[in-house]
Parts: sequence; structure tokens; C-alpha cells
Amino acid sequence: MKLILYAHDPADRRLHSLFGKLQGHDVEILPFSAFGRSYKKKAQGAFVYLEAVAEDAKRVAELGAKLGEMPGAAWGVIDRTGVIDDPSGLFFAGASDYIGPALAKVGLSVPRLKAALAFARLDESATCGGALPFKGWSALTEGELVDVHFCYAAIGAQRELLESIGDKRLYKLCEEFSSFLERWAAECGGIVWIREPAGTLVLFPPTDVGMNPILAAWRLILDRILVGYEIFHLDTPLTFRFAFHAGRTPWRRSGATGTVVSEDVNFVFHLGHKAAADGAVTVSETALSSIPAPLCDLFLKAGDYEGHSLMASRHFKE
Repeated sequence: MKLILYAHDPADRRLHSLFGKLQGHDVEILPFSAFGRSYKKKAQGAFVYLEAVAEDAKRVAELGAKLGEMPGAAWGVIDRTGVIDDPSGLFFAGASDYIGPALAKVGLSVPRLKAALAFARLDESATCGGALPFKGWSALTEGELVDVHFCYAAIGAQRELLESIGDKRLYKLCEEFSSFLERWAAECGGIVWIREPAGTLVLFPPTDVGMNPILAAWRLILDRILVGYEIFHLDTPLTFRFAFHAGRTPWRRSGATGTVVSEDVNFVFHLGHKAAADGAVTVSETALSSIPAPLCDLFLKAGDYEGHSLMASRHFKE
């Protein structure tokens, strides 16, 4: 997990010692004055601490609110001198941690960081050293637990298509789309894993290999009319639905998955079937850090579903 501290004196050695116990975490200390011009680029997928000092104490909650709008970001406050009169008010404003004078003296520990990440509902398995190393699809053994990014992909507006092209053509179209996803996923290091009549579950490595999958899904939605005509030979307008989630599953070979027992697999199927919208990319909070920075402004909060907060891409008129 990347940690960022916006500090009034980034060269202060005592600030650096605050993070000394967090081995293996990427810590970046930036000047407080640089917040406005840098937070949109830096905060995505990061836990950001804001240093509170007397002259800027009242601004901390205001800046924290800006961080709260960033996909996959969470924020807290480091108050070494106790200038915040009401720390509980920070949590009402959306903060996930408060490091007061006493804790600032001993430094931030791994258990404390895990607690803050859990409070922020960020993915602990991917951020606190618990992630399983990804060895590549061919190196995985049957039943081995693997951390992946799931993507449920489906043809959208299937009821309307059923009326316009008929059930046999729709069934064939869904088969063709599943086959198309094999090439599409391979460009991002992914594989088609589970096929069903309504949609397909694709797996991607936990870190990008090739093109970013969310970017690839977004491009496919933008090009849906051309793709529908040139690849699937449809005169009827075509749209797609994508749902992304990061989690863990026992490994089974593609095509021989049988019944996979995994809460994350169950969730992403539910998400793709019931909560994801046609013509949009829906992302659970576990996968928010995978949204490319240039696309962050195109995603909006989309409520909660089965205990997970969601973001979804904007819809654009035809």
C-alpha cells in the first residue's frame, strides 16, 4: 500500500521516523503546499495522511473531503502537537485514522495501519503484505489459492436484443462474445475462466500485465457500435456490461472449474448479474486502485452492494 504524507516540513526527520516500523510500504512525504496541484495524481489507491499544524488545522477536514472523492483513496491526520480540538469531527468528515501526540511519539505500527485500512474498507490482502505472489497461469496448481482481479463481462440490454434478433441469434451472439473475450483478455494478461449463457468471468493478474483491464473495458464500451457492426455483424446497437472486483479463489483450470467455493467469485457474479449497469464499468472498492488516473474523473460513487462500496463509469449519450 502506498502511503503519502503532506507535511509542512518534509525534511523533518521525526516525520520520517513515524513510518519506520512499516517495512515494505512505499512512503512518500510531500510538502503541504503542493497538495492542490498534486493530490489528484498522487492519491489514487493510496492512504494519505495530512499533517495538522496550528495555522492550517481548520483546512484539514476540507482537504480530506477532496481526498474522499478520489477512487481507492483514504485519508487520516497526523497531529503531533494536539492542535485539533475535536478529533472525532474528522471521522464525521470521512477520515479513517487520527494519529495524536502520544501515538506520534512511538510511530505508526503495522497493526495500526491494518486497522485504519480496514476502517476505510480498503483491500487489506493487497495492501498489508498479505497478498499471494502471482506465478503465472501455467504455474498454478489445482486448488491453490490465488489473488486475482475478477471481471464479469456480458452483452448488455439482452431483453431488447431478444426482441430484435431472436433467441437463437442472441445465444449465438453471447457465444461469439465469450470467444472474443479470449483475445481481448489476453492483451491484458488475462484468461477467460468461467462461461455461462448470460456472461463470462475473466481473470486478470493482481497487477497489470499489458493493457490495463479497466481501460480496455472502457474502450470497448466507447467503441461498442463499431465493434457490434464489424466484429459481430449486427446492425442493431450493441452495448456491454463490466463488473470488476479483486479477491481470492482456489485455482481451477479454465473449462474445468466445476463448483468453485469462493466468496469473491460468488460476489462478482452477483455484482455482474444484479448491480452492474449496461453501458458502464462497475468497480468494487477492492479494485479501485486499478482505475487509471486519467479515468478517475469519469467514475462516480454508485452506492453499496453486499457490503462493498461501488464506483461506476459515467454514461454518455449516443
